[in-house]
Amino acid sequence: MTLLADIVGDVDSFAAEIWARRPEVFRYEAGPDLLVRAAAWEMVECGLLVAPYFGMLREVGGGATAQGITTTREVLGRALPAYADPDAVRAKYASGRVITLNQPEDWHVGIRGLLDALRADLRGRARSAVFLTPPGASASSEHTTDQHALHFQLDGESHWTPPSGPAIELVPGDVLYLPGGQDTGCEAGPDGSFHLTVTIEEPTGSELAGLMIAEFLDGPAATEIAGTHHFLTPAQKTAWLRTELGKALADLDPAALVDRAAVDPRRGGRT
Repeated sequence: MTLLADIVGDVDSFAAEIWARRPEVFRYEAGPDLLVRAAAWEMVECGLLVAPYFGMLREVGGGATAQGITTTREVLGRALPAYADPDAVRAKYASGRVITLNQPEDWHVGIRGLLDALRADLRGRARSAVFLTPPGASASSEHTTDQHALHFQLDGESHWTPPSGPAIELVPGDVLYLPGGQDTGCEAGPDGSFHLTVTIEEPTGSELAGLMIAEFLDGPAATEIAGTHHFLTPAQKTAWLRTELGKALADLDPAALVDRAAVDPRRGGRT
């Protein structure tokens, strides 16, 4: 049994009928135990978060910003900017702004474990963000065509309006799957909304090809010819490449290549 099966049930049906095709809501009772709303606010108020690990959604144009909610702290005799200003963050939230905690997997063990499991199950790069949405506030969930999203409702309620199909209401324990490329409206219920979004980005064909070639060039065949290739004619080099690359492709483990490609280079080799 995998974590994905705990969330979506029949994994084969999910892959064949839902993945990359249409939104769907699942029930994951363990979801609300991942992180409680009070603990998220404690992270803001402890004063240790530094932008861009936190922010607020822009009122116009999407995206997030930390402008107006940071402060400078003195650390070991040095003035360091971009720390969370708890009072300013609370004030912005009270005024209707959506607060985000970005990449909580870097400091929360449970969310880190969730992402590790989903990366293994879905074989893609996984990242996450937490959204603290005031009562009645609206936000949009926009991700690129290469990203799928799982929205875990942890507390409160949220109302979603996919571009096609009926409106969706999430309560704690619900998980909304959205295929990539969808700009979906989200509005918090009367008690606000607290949800975790996990995005999954599958390796592209060009990324897989690039990784395979890079590994081939770092492999024993390329190393062995490195000192003598300048004695070969272009035709001989082409013949060598055709032969050795053919051997490498014949021995290639596609599943292992996908797993290696799922490591995110932007995060120092972490998934």
